[in-house]
Amino acid sequence: MKINLSPELAYLVGLWKHRRTKNGLGIHGSEKLQEVFVAEAMKTLGISADKFQVGENEVFFYHSAYRKFFQDTVKRELEVFKWRNEYSASYLAGLFDSNGGVSETGKLFLARFSRSDTLILERLNFRVLKKSKMLFFANPMDFIGFVKPFIKHEEVKIMLEARKR
Repeated sequence: MKINLSPELAYLVGLWKHRRTKNGLGIHGSEKLQEVFVAEAMKTLGISADKFQVGENEVFFYHSAYRKFFQDTVKRELEVFKWRNEYSASYLAGLFDSNGGVSETGKLFLARFSRSDTLILERLNFRVLKKSKMLFFANPMDFIGFVKPFIKHEEVKIMLEARKR
């Protein structure tokens, strides 16, 4: 089975990266986030609803080829997401949907991140500041403009709309 990266697949990899489950290919997190993952996996990967398994605060399915593809994409993420294109935008939207937010002071952040996430953001000209185990965006509107077409999580969309006001 030959799997080619698409923006939709890049989104799922970003969503999965910091919230992966130990079993199968899935994520742990809020019910809304699980719904986004299931909907996107069904649409993008063609996984039928009966293949998903629900655990305590997690949802996953078994597919060794997709799991290996996700793992390999994360291993090569610095090479794969080095250009400002729809693949990188979609991947970063997935990261933001799973780990991002707006602080009480109105600042955009990523709560979970790796060194490679920081490098990808900086290579794409998004200045970030690391404070108290969170990564804050120095120019949040530039980042939002880049990823907004690919944001899927309804709560994140509402949060971003509220931030504009």
